[in-house]
Amino acid sequence: MLSTSSRRLARGGLATLVGVLVLPLIGSAPAGAQQDARGSAKAVSMTELDFLLGDYTCAYTDLTLEEPTTVTLNWDTKKTLEGKFYEMHLKSPAFEGRWVFGLNTIDNQYTSFYWDTWGNTGTASSAGWKRGMLRFQGPYITPGGHADSKDEFRVVNQDRFTDDAFIRFEGQPWKQISHVDCRRS
Repeated sequence: MLSTSSRRLARGGLATLVGVLVLPLIGSAPAGAQQDARGSAKAVSMTELDFLLGDYTCAYTDLTLEEPTTVTLNWDTKKTLEGKFYEMHLKSPAFEGRWVFGLNTIDNQYTSFYWDTWGNTGTASSAGWKRGMLRFQGPYITPGGHADSKDEFRVVNQDRFTDDAFIRFEGQPWKQISHVDCRRS
């Protein structure tokens, strides 16, 4: 039989255990302490992609050419589907594309889908910001065949960000294909 002090400790321990198990279920964790289903990282949020929102004029440097060439693109991004997704329109006189960003709440990642008039289409995901960089990586179909693609976004300031894009065909190393420097219009 437990002593009076042991019974109090046992009840206190049980209450603590119940609190630990129930509080996350009812959302009482402090702001910024949210964790994913695995209990590891802070939950990703669409607001962390707000730097993309608005109209941008972008210097797009094509690094696949013998002599890299820079052209101007317009990137404008708006919230869609009640703010659950952001849709980017990319446009120049010779090119048009769409890039949609959203959340995969099951895996606690961002997800994206891309397509353009040059025949590129693909999906990519991102675990979120790491050391000042947001990397989206995934399978794409290009005019040259199936490839892995990655885009590395960096915010310079509230009116400017960059995107370095890389591609890798099966059995080949990663190759940077473009550098994009976007400034708010």
